[in-house]
Amino acid sequence: MNKLPPLVLVLLLVAAFACRREESILNRGVNLRFSTDTVYLDTVFTTVGSSTYTLKVFNPERETVRIDNIRLGRGNGSAFRLNVDGRATKNINNVEILAEDSIYIFVEVTAPEINGNDLIYADSIIFTNKGTVQHVDLLTLSRDVYFHKPNRFLVLGNPPNLTTLPYSLIDCNDIWMNDKPHVIYGYAIIDSNCTLTINPGTEVYFHNNSGLLVGNFSELRVAENGIAGLDDSVIFAGDRLEPFYEDIPGQWGGVLGGIYIAQRGKAVINIANIKNASTAVRLDSAFNADQLTITNSYILNSSRVGLFGGYGSLDAKNLVIANSGLHCFYAFGGNYAFRHTTFANYWNQSTRNTSAVLLTNFIEFQDGNGVTQRIVRDIENCYFGNCIIDGNNNQEFGLAQDMGGSINYFFNHGLLKVDNDPEERGFDVSDQSLFSNVLINRNSGFIDPGLNRYDLDADVSQAIDQGNTLDGQSIGNDILGRLRNVGQPDLGAYENQGN
Repeated sequence: MNKLPPLVLVLLLVAAFACRREESILNRGVNLRFSTDTVYLDTVFTTVGSSTYTLKVFNPERETVRIDNIRLGRGNGSAFRLNVDGRATKNINNVEILAEDSIYIFVEVTAPEINGNDLIYADSIIFTNKGTVQHVDLLTLSRDVYFHKPNRFLVLGNPPNLTTLPYSLIDCNDIWMNDKPHVIYGYAIIDSNCTLTINPGTEVYFHNNSGLLVGNFSELRVAENGIAGLDDSVIFAGDRLEPFYEDIPGQWGGVLGGIYIAQRGKAVINIANIKNASTAVRLDSAFNADQLTITNSYILNSSRVGLFGGYGSLDAKNLVIANSGLHCFYAFGGNYAFRHTTFANYWNQSTRNTSAVLLTNFIEFQDGNGVTQRIVRDIENCYFGNCIIDGNNNQEFGLAQDMGGSINYFFNHGLLKVDNDPEERGFDVSDQSLFSNVLINRNSGFIDPGLNRYDLDADVSQAIDQGNTLDGQSIGNDILGRLRNVGQPDLGAYENQGN
């Protein structure tokens, strides 16, 4: 048998497949199938683009179908955008889908400006094919917001290590209402001799690397007279509203952290939920004895530190700090008082070798000549009354001390997780002058740390009825506004109700 030359054979095969493909294109309408009949895009802020969502379009036939037209129902004026099989468009003709195959359509939206707080914005993708018309609905919820965008720049540091900080100044003595959310880009700064008041129920969202700065001689007042348990917490969170980002750490907080309180600044934070930042709250070199007062609040899912005290001054009551990549609370010098506070570090995003709470009186750094320098600043006082410090590491309370300075701390009733080896631990938990009536390595009995639920399970918790009376009487309600048993209060921020 005579064999065809290879080149001729290849050309014949190509021609045959080309003819077969052309002949197999249907000349009648086809009922396409879709991965969903409605694409629900998550809530977006007006004028801000969404994430990308996917629609899969199936050809059920054994022949190729050529879709005459794919378009948005609102036309070129639609706020939705399509990418059809790799082509950005709002209206496209002659889209082919091979036999029993599929294509992807990617959908995004930038919601238009609206006058109300919430608006359902709808459109549809219309498929027309030789008399057959089908559609897939598109829906998103658009929220009107107050934007705070930077119009100034501050350069920090020294060459060659310079950092540019974009910022805007908040109107002096401004009051943020809860009628619609606030979205911050860069840093929003409360200027000297000004006060920002944030009412209960207000939502504050931050873009990546953004934060709120309480400047010298300025004040931040968050739901100061709000009542715990009324479900009107002030939210501080990242500006990604998709469900995937609900508990993702590190979404906001720039070089200075999330909420930064300068050395002569002052803040009162009540019924707040501060979540998903890098370093959520940072205190700097306090001159004021009342630099930060925080009550009935949560600091959750910080990729680095929940509460950073850089020689800060703090009074905390009914506070939960949970799930941080490094520390829930880090103190380098300063004055701190925690009453009925739950420190719970069950971080599972990466390996963590640090304690939930670390007290230190020194830091080390390299100067411009590469020489290691050490700064010592005393922890003048750190009081823990009726507190829980727990987590998934063996050691969740740690000390790092330069003997040229002091660390003064005291636990007045509490539950503490520490290493069983005294040498590894580095302190004596039997010293009643430091640890008075403290339960060591007992079961906190949290309901579900994986869901950030740190109320106490009555069946297993050993923190119930273990608090001191004085701190219990000073805080008559727990973080949810429930009455506390002042005679025998529970440890931590929650008072068990006998579940």
